[in-house]
Amino acid sequence: MRAFYVEADFQPKEGYRLSERESSTGRALRGNQIWKDIRGSVTDRPEPVCGENQVKIKVGAAGICGTDAHLLRKDDMGYSMYDGHSKYPIITGHEFAGEIVEVGKNVKKLKVGDLVSVESMHWCGECDACRRGMFNQCKELEEPGLTYDGGFAEYATVHAKYCYKLNDIMNYYGGDKMTAFELGAMIEPTGVAYNGLFVRGGGIRPGGHVVVFGAGPIGLSAISLMKTAGAAKLIAFESIPERVELAKACGADYVFDPTSFKSAEDQAEMLMDLTNGAGVSMFAECAGATKFTYPVMAKSLAIGGKTVQIGHTVGLTPVDIYGWQWNAASISGSNGQSGQGIYPDVIALMASGRIDMRKMVTGRFNLEDIEEGMKITAGKVLVSTEYPRLK
Repeated sequence: MRAFYVEADFQPKEGYRLSERESSTGRALRGNQIWKDIRGSVTDRPEPVCGENQVKIKVGAAGICGTDAHLLRKDDMGYSMYDGHSKYPIITGHEFAGEIVEVGKNVKKLKVGDLVSVESMHWCGECDACRRGMFNQCKELEEPGLTYDGGFAEYATVHAKYCYKLNDIMNYYGGDKMTAFELGAMIEPTGVAYNGLFVRGGGIRPGGHVVVFGAGPIGLSAISLMKTAGAAKLIAFESIPERVELAKACGADYVFDPTSFKSAEDQAEMLMDLTNGAGVSMFAECAGATKFTYPVMAKSLAIGGKTVQIGHTVGLTPVDIYGWQWNAASISGSNGQSGQGIYPDVIALMASGRIDMRKMVTGRFNLEDIEEGMKITAGKVLVSTEYPRLK
């Protein structure tokens, strides 16, 4: 079968101390500290074999995440710039959906012909975090496309418990399989936003004002979800023109360029004026630009306001906590989208037409042309063997 296959050399940087798990499994907790000379290409790979508890999926569509492009970039020393959990060689791609073509003998709830989307964080169910119901904090986490073969391929095999049926989406759209595959591939980024906004952050009362920092795929998902959740004024901050238009298409009432403000105080004052002095009920920080966003939030929180940190950030963040204390506000950390009924809820929203994440799609590429798709930096790019080849 054809697949996008990524290889790299296991060469820990001088001074980096390997953990016991890194030493014994050959994986990296911090990829940019270990993987050197990383390279990827579309090539022939053996078709995967379906295990007893697995399903074999003919991949219908897969989404290119910023991670997929970022891990192929190299620093001055030739090391991968992706700093997360990873193991190579591997078929990448962790946002994907498809049709089941084979089921293992122990699989009971899925059958050949079912359309499914696949969770990207495969929790063990046995560690202390999982036993507390904190699946995204699993200590034995596996990730398709990062620690074992993923969805940038014609076929993939995964444990059945990480699969969720898309049949209702297909039925809502008149039996259109490709629409179900495309939406199914976007459940993962939508689920990341859902986890932050509702599971970790607790959501808003309809009528509250919401601000989303950053209009990448996670931010666009947050905008779409907050629109259907009843945000009164839905405000986004984004500086890239293409993303500004996508934010509007996904439901933002106002989109401002954060670089156009002289100071955080000016930015916060604008938010207070726009909300008629009520302040912001929920901030969704999807940009990872916490050095610049937290000073704005501190001065424009509504009473009981909430901050949800979804975007990954590097370095220290200056926070004057008094604004949160004075307003009885909260800050919640969020990572991932597994468990908690997130996939079924997102599927139900898609299958009722409440959200349509195709609004953020900016490119569709055949698997053979995936490297061209990785060059697009706005919106969500999808990959499928069903799309036409570039000429």
